[in-house]
Amino acid sequence: MSIRSVQVDIPKIFYCDYTGGPFEKCIQCERQLREEGIPYLIEKALKPYGRYASYATIFEYAVCLTCADGMKSMLSKESLTNLMEYFQQNVGFNPHRQLLVSSEDYDPIKWIEHCMVSGRHVEQLAECQIYAYCVGEQLVFTEFPYMISGPVLDEVVDLLSAETKDELDNFKNEVVDGPSEFQDLLKAGPKVFI
Repeated sequence: MSIRSVQVDIPKIFYCDYTGGPFEKCIQCERQLREEGIPYLIEKALKPYGRYASYATIFEYAVCLTCADGMKSMLSKESLTNLMEYFQQNVGFNPHRQLLVSSEDYDPIKWIEHCMVSGRHVEQLAECQIYAYCVGEQLVFTEFPYMISGPVLDEVVDLLSAETKDELDNFKNEVVDGPSEFQDLLKAGPKVFI
């Protein structure tokens, strides 16, 4: 599946809920993402109510690619091996995504309607995480954007070593500010930057 280089304005679902606008800074190094036009990733954990027209955000952040590479060090060798094997076995031909590419449909919302692993539609989910690759004010289509369903994330967490889970818990505690109910939602275990 070949994706030609397509960029679109970042859709509002990938905006920062706190400010109501695009993410401004890297969560780690605090570089100005849009001003410097540097590549970065956005991750948002959501509780959708039907489609994405209505949802609650559990956590969200943007991270520059340099810091994202550094975040990989949080994963033990065992966890990295387990994750690579899992995704090699479970992410293959995705008919929904193939249809979007072949019809040159680059609507980001359509790309995140179905879990990239299970194929489940967002309407069937109580929780999911969405991911985007951006440069400046543009979302860039690569293997991104995509969505991972809550049940798949649970499977992924089960593949992580205790060492990695501790690292991710520490990171989660740094990332998630706000009301205690958000902290309570995440107590079940770490969520994963994939």
